[in-house]
Amino acid sequence: MQNSTLDLRPLLLKRLHPYMLGIVLIALLAVLAPLSYENPDKMAYVLLLLLLFAMLLASMLVLHMGLYAVSASLTVAVTFFGTWGSFLINSQMLFCDFFPLVYVTGSIMISSLFLPLAATLAVIAAHSLLLILVVLNTPILQTQNWPSFFIFILFVSMISTIANQLIKTQMKQLQESSIRDHLTGLFNRRYFEETLKNKLKRVQDSKTSVGIILLDVDHFKHFNDTFGHDAGDAVLTELANLMIRHFDITVSVCRYGGDEFAILLSMAQKEELVLLAQALVKKVRNLSVMHKGKSLGNMTISCGCAMYNNSIETIEQFIKRADQALYQAKERGRDQVGGY
Repeated sequence: MQNSTLDLRPLLLKRLHPYMLGIVLIALLAVLAPLSYENPDKMAYVLLLLLLFAMLLASMLVLHMGLYAVSASLTVAVTFFGTWGSFLINSQMLFCDFFPLVYVTGSIMISSLFLPLAATLAVIAAHSLLLILVVLNTPILQTQNWPSFFIFILFVSMISTIANQLIKTQMKQLQESSIRDHLTGLFNRRYFEETLKNKLKRVQDSKTSVGIILLDVDHFKHFNDTFGHDAGDAVLTELANLMIRHFDITVSVCRYGGDEFAILLSMAQKEELVLLAQALVKKVRNLSVMHKGKSLGNMTISCGCAMYNNSIETIEQFIKRADQALYQAKERGRDQVGGY
């Protein structure tokens, strides 16, 4: 599963576990308590509940270790084996009916909350196959209203599948909104810093290096003051679109803040980085921005380039060096690249 601070499912799973443990413990006490009717398979129920208890503890442990997918799978397995284990014990006692299989819906719904759609469909298929086999091999169940029960299971499966898709779509939208700039559609500063941190961890053991370009629009305040803030937004949007066309999909283009942008590249040579930045400066110089049918004139940018030196500097020092290169470009008259 993709890591995301917006994914609340691990927290939800963590809060669900104590309730499930409580249910299993209450069921265990009920089975061990004196009953008004004779239960020849009491030990089978005890062993089943102890197994479920152990699986829940294991699920809690691996979730604490950060293994969400394993924990979610174990939790679904608890409801799956608990349902069918209880049914098999009942069938051995000649109390064969559909009542224990009502809990089939539990594993389907839990799976739809915590597992991918493919896993939920697999759970639904496994339940359906077992239900068909049980009905075919148990004559007494064939005399009961098994079609209605089966339709009920399919209905719950359909609702759970739809819920799974809605949850996945909502998570994707939340993730996108957290890493995208709402105006330009580029990645935002948070994404840039997190991606840079991850790239620098990997680059330690590879022959490639990481380069960044920091840039901003020269005299951006002029656009806002002369044509209005919506015109300034149009300038930023046009620049963002040009950069998306200029760089390939392996390059992360981000809006760093205001009229400042950050570009993250995997590079082997600094000369290649500088040439890309110079080509971008030239393209922007020839860009004429239109807004509401009127030309806003030409624009220029200043860029600062830096290659990561993994032997001596921190991430903060790396970004600061590119920022200093951007300042040098502005000091030399703007519309150029600094840092080489």
